Amino acid sequence: MREIWNKKSKTYPKFSPIMRPFEAEFFAFLDECGVSFADKSVIDIGAGTGVYSLHLAKMSKSVLALDISDSMLEILSLSAKEHNITNIQTANNQINDIKDRKFDIAFLTMSPALRSNEDFEIFYNLANTHIYMNWLKPRKSDLLELFMDTDTRADMAAPVARLEAFLNSKNIKFQSKEINENRSVTKNIDEMVENLAWHLEISGQNYTKDEIKNKIINLAKGDEISESIATCVKVMIF
Repeated sequence: MREIWNKKSKTYPKFSPIMRPFEAEFFAFLDECGVSFADKSVIDIGAGTGVYSLHLAKMSKSVLALDISDSMLEILSLSAKEHNITNIQTANNQINDIKDRKFDIAFLTMSPALRSNEDFEIFYNLANTHIYMNWLKPRKSDLLELFMDTDTRADMAAPVARLEAFLNSKNIKFQSKEINENRSVTKNIDEMVENLAWHLEISGQNYTKDEIKNKIINLAKGDEISESIATCVKVMIF
C-alpha cells in the first residue's frame, strides 16, 4: 500500500494558500459547528501532500501530519518551507503507531486510514474533537468511466457507513453535512495517463499505460486532455 501511495504523490494535488470553493465550504461548515483551531494541537491522519494540513497549521498551534507515504510527506515538507509554515511536523506512520498520543483535534479527510472499529476507537481516543470527511458516493470521472463498470467499482461510501454505525453504537452524537463538487481538470496526456493508471490500479483494474493512452487519445486537444470529476462527500463532526 505504501508503494501505491508513493506512486500517487507524482500527480496528487499540492497545497495552495487559496482555497477551492469545495475547501472553503468545508471549513465554513466547521466554523458553523463551532470548531475553532486557535491554540489547538491537531493530528491530521492521512495527511498526504498537506492540502488540508497546511491550512490547519495556519489556523492552529501545531499540526502533526501522519501518512504512510514518505513521498507525500516530502512534498508536504517542501510546501511548508515554501510558504514559511513552521508549526507542522510529519510522521511516516500508521494510526496504530500513535494511539497513545493526545491532541485537541483529530482530523481526517478523504483517507482510507480508518478501516475497522479498532481504528475508529483509536481515532476517537486521540482527541476531544473529531473531524472526518470521506466519500459518500463513488468519485465519478468521465475518463475513468471508459474503463470501469459497476461490478468492479469499490464501495467508497463504506467507511462513512461504518463510522456512523460505530458512533451510533456508542451513542455518540455528531453533526454532518453532504458536500458536492463538480470540476474539470486539464493535464498533459502523459500526466493524465499516470493519474488514470493509479486510480485503476487501486481499484484492481489491470491496464497498461499504452492501453490507457490509446483509449483516451482521441479526446485530447493537442497535447492536453480534460477530465470531468464529480465528488460527493460527507463531513462528520463529533
